[in-house]
Amino acid sequence: MTRTIAHRGYSAKFPENTLTAYQASIDQGFTHIEIDVHLSKDGVPVIMHDKTVDRTTDGEGPIIEHTLKQLKELKMNEDERIPTLEETLDFAKGKVKVAIELKQPNDLYAGLEQKVYDLVVAKDMVKDVYVNSFNHQAIVRMREIAPELELGLIKAKATDELFPLIHEIGATSLAMELQHLTEPFAEQCKQADIQLIVWPVDTKEACLQMKRYPEIWCTVNELETFNAHYMK
Repeated sequence: MTRTIAHRGYSAKFPENTLTAYQASIDQGFTHIEIDVHLSKDGVPVIMHDKTVDRTTDGEGPIIEHTLKQLKELKMNEDERIPTLEETLDFAKGKVKVAIELKQPNDLYAGLEQKVYDLVVAKDMVKDVYVNSFNHQAIVRMREIAPELELGLIKAKATDELFPLIHEIGATSLAMELQHLTEPFAEQCKQADIQLIVWPVDTKEACLQMKRYPEIWCTVNELETFNAHYMK
C-alpha cells in the first residue's frame, strides 16, 4: 500500500495546518497528515509552518514571542485558530497517522523534543507517529530521549552521505524534494533499507513519475490531483 502524506493537511484547498485541512485529507483517503511543530512563549507545542504568524494569521511576529493565549486569539480565517499539538493528536488518534516535523531553526526552541515526546507518550500514540526534521541534531536529541519512536531526516537534495547518521541513530526514513530524485538514489535507499519520502507530488506529471516508484511515500498538497492521476 502506498503511504500518502497530506502536507499540512489538504493545504491546497483549506487553511494549512488546521483541523479542517486534516479532516479534508482523511476524507480524501490519505493515510498520514504532516504537521509542523513550534513552541509558544510559554512552552506549548503549537502547529504552524512558519516561525512567524504573519503569513497564515491576522497577527504578526515570531511564534516564540506569543503566549498560547495570545496565539489562540489570532484568526486564520473566520472559524480557524492555531491548533496545539495536543489538539491535533487528539483529533488524529484512531483516524490517521501523524508525521511530526520539528521546526527547530538554529535550535530556537529549548526543550521542543522532550515536550513533543511527552505528549506523544501521554496520548499513547508512539506507534501512530513518526518524527523528522531538517535539523538533524534535533533528531539526534529526540533519539536520545525516545528510543522507541520512528524517526527520519529531511534534506531537499539528499545524498548517501546521510546514510551513516540514519543508521547510527536508528532512523528509518529520509525525505527529499522530488526534483532531486533519481532512480539510482531510490535504489540506494532501497538497498540501505531506508524509507524514501518525496515532496511535492502535486501535478499529473509528478504523479505519473512517482507511479514508477510505488515503494516511495508521497507528500502531497494537491490531494485531488494526486488521487486522480496516481491512485487510479
